[in-house]
Amino acid sequence: MVYPLVSISVAGMTATRLLLRKGLLSLGRYPQDLSEAVSFLTKAYTNVYVTSAVALTLIRVTAWILAVAKGKLSRSYPFMAPSYALVALFSWLPSKEDGGAVRWPGTVVIFAGVFLVARS
Repeated sequence: MVYPLVSISVAGMTATRLLLRKGLLSLGRYPQDLSEAVSFLTKAYTNVYVTSAVALTLIRVTAWILAVAKGKLSRSYPFMAPSYALVALFSWLPSKEDGGAVRWPGTVVIFAGVFLVARS
């Protein structure tokens, strides 16, 4: 029961980051002062991608709370690491964000580390 909850949390974390980025990019320029920040945040919290990311965060956190309550933290927590690699992968695929030469070997190391933890 713990691994499906952790999987929901990982998938939710990955999707949340991607939705939030897509929503914020659609808003345009970052605010330069407090008066612009209020307008920016109003637009952000009415953006469908940002509000979806917020809602998904609630689902993800609920799954994580249940996973941690049910299983060992030292065993569950390392499984959150693939979300960093998945965000890098899914931000590179559709938008061709530059990953750099070091990011992809680092991503492989993350997955290898999670594999080793899972086998312990």
